[in-house]
Amino acid sequence: MIIFVSKEIILNKQYKDIRMKNSLLKGLATVVIVIIALTACKSTPKQQITGTWHVVDTKFESIKPIDPEMQSYYAAEMKPWIYTFNADSTMNVKQTDKDVPNRWKLNKNNDTIIIGFGTGFFDVASKIDKLTDNELVLRTTQGLDSAKVTQILYLKKETK
Repeated sequence: MIIFVSKEIILNKQYKDIRMKNSLLKGLATVVIVIIALTACKSTPKQQITGTWHVVDTKFESIKPIDPEMQSYYAAEMKPWIYTFNADSTMNVKQTDKDVPNRWKLNKNNDTIIIGFGTGFFDVASKIDKLTDNELVLRTTQGLDSAKVTQILYLKKETK
C-alpha cells in the first residue's frame, strides 16, 4: 500500500516545528533576561558598606604573644565603637569619648577599605574578610616582621 502525503501536510508540519522552536527560544530568552535583571539589582560593595556598623567583637593575632590583659582591655574599649560609612566617602568613628571623622575608599579590587585623611601617609588598609548586607569583617595588619599585629574587627550593620 502506498500512502501519498501532500506538500501542504509536510509544510504544515515544518511550520509547527519552526513555531515550537521559536517558542522555546522566546522562553529561554525570557529566562536569561530575568537572570540578568536579578543580578543587576545586586548591591555593589560600596553600597553594602555604606551605613552604620556596630563593633560586635575584635580579635588580635601576632607572632609574639599578646598580653591577655591588654588584649581584653582593647577588645572592651572598642566594643561600643560605631562606624558610619557615608556614600560620599566620608566616615565617622564614634568612640567611647569622642567622634573621629575621616575618609574611606575601596581599592580597585573592592577587597580592601582604605581609611585615612587622603594623604596616603596616614592611610590604613583593612582587608575585607567578609561582606554581606549586614556583616563586615575587617583584617588590619600593622607593624614590621616579628612585631606585626593583626586586628580582626567584626561589625554588624545597624538596621532601621
